[in-house]
Amino acid sequence: MIKEDAFAKLNLNLHIIPKKSKNGFFPIRFLNCQLDLKDEILFESQKEHVVFFCDDKNVPKRNNNLVERAALLLKKMASDQNLGAKITLKKRIPIKAGFGGGSTDAAATVKGLLKLWKLKINEKKLEELTSKLGQDFFYSYYGKLSQFEGEDNKYRIIPFPFRLPDFKMLIVEPKDKKPSSAWMYDHLNIKKIGQNIQKLSLLKNAIRENNREAIFENLHNDFEDLVFSFYPVTKKIKDDLTNAGARRSLLAGAGLSVVGFFDNEQAAQSAKQKLKNKYKQVIITKPIS
Repeated sequence: MIKEDAFAKLNLNLHIIPKKSKNGFFPIRFLNCQLDLKDEILFESQKEHVVFFCDDKNVPKRNNNLVERAALLLKKMASDQNLGAKITLKKRIPIKAGFGGGSTDAAATVKGLLKLWKLKINEKKLEELTSKLGQDFFYSYYGKLSQFEGEDNKYRIIPFPFRLPDFKMLIVEPKDKKPSSAWMYDHLNIKKIGQNIQKLSLLKNAIRENNREAIFENLHNDFEDLVFSFYPVTKKIKDDLTNAGARRSLLAGAGLSVVGFFDNEQAAQSAKQKLKNKYKQVIITKPIS
């Protein structure tokens, strides 16, 4: 049996350039980190068939499930019909909440099956998988604190070899369900995106200098205006986090979760007690190196 951890992703900076590229998508510039919140995936060998099990009934099935899609794509690339696996997902990352849970599970699946099936893939094959599984899959395959850039379906990871301060984060997930990330991109107001790109270099400098105040000041997500207008509960969460003592709060990806930043475990626990009965889920986590 092989086990792989799939870590949640958080965009510390999410910038969308307001000029679509040739393929009709917006270029993107992110600074991403991973959290110690993780799913666990187990892989067992079997002949011919790929079967998938999960302890959360809300996880999508078959073509809508990135774990199954990743496994079948990798098997097709290997051109070996005898390959099979029993894949068991222990789900802990909130689903469709802004943390790239499905994508990080897909990345962990590829890593696990490469070991189980004794395969290797090159950059070209990884690009092919990314074209089918998406940009968050590509980031999660490499992970860590990294700058992430994308344009015309071409993605680039630039590792940023520094450590974030030892602060705590409080994830607050509302009961509301969001539409797809594609819907979010389609409804962006181009006058309100790409206007804070300077925060990317400012945030990187703050991390280099271990300047906690400057880190908080330069967190940014271009989706916030859109999400706050369509889903007022997210703005309410942000206000609640501030009132509960958060140093700063930030929308997670395209939402709908919001993450509060706290100086220590005690402050985060205190805020959790205040908010846990108001929302669907409240989770304490922290960034990993």
